[in-house]
Amino acid sequence: VVSTQSTGKNMMQESKLTNYQQRKLKESMKDGIALPSRVNPHHSKDGPSYVKKKSTKVVQKPSGVKSLQTIELEIASDTSEPYKPPVITYDSQKEKERLNKILIFGTDKPLPKPKLAPVVVKPRLDRFDEIQEEIQERRDFMREMESLGQAEEHRVRVETEISQYIREMEIIDKKRNKELKHLRENPKNDV
Repeated sequence: VVSTQSTGKNMMQESKLTNYQQRKLKESMKDGIALPSRVNPHHSKDGPSYVKKKSTKVVQKPSGVKSLQTIELEIASDTSEPYKPPVITYDSQKEKERLNKILIFGTDKPLPKPKLAPVVVKPRLDRFDEIQEEIQERRDFMREMESLGQAEEHRVRVETEISQYIREMEIIDKKRNKELKHLRENPKNDV
């Protein structure tokens, strides 16, 4: 009998019965009578719990609703000035700019002005000197390509450019020689 009762207790705990259902089953086991086939989950003398009671709806008038007559009387007796919205001092364009500054710079406070670096004006190079620099750049490029093993891909193009520059240098040289010769022959016209 004791083992049956302990087994019953374990089964009741595992089956998630309500306290009322567990108490009714324990009473039945204690009295030694047959266990009931059905125990209502709640104490109820009215019968099984699955029978629904009809609920009656009580319709109440909302307490905060005024009648039309009350509203009209309040409007007629109102002596206050009509509502005037506040003057808008908000400038949406300025606000957009302020928010944009916050997005870009992280703040809307003015940033310190950068110090201007002194501008160094290089004297303009003579075209002859410019061509010499260009030729040197092309030769440096070819050395770099040779070290990378890609010289053959660029060799024809670079050599063509260099030969064009040399041709241009020859033309400039001829012009300068002519001008120099002309200046030597006619020194009086210059002064």
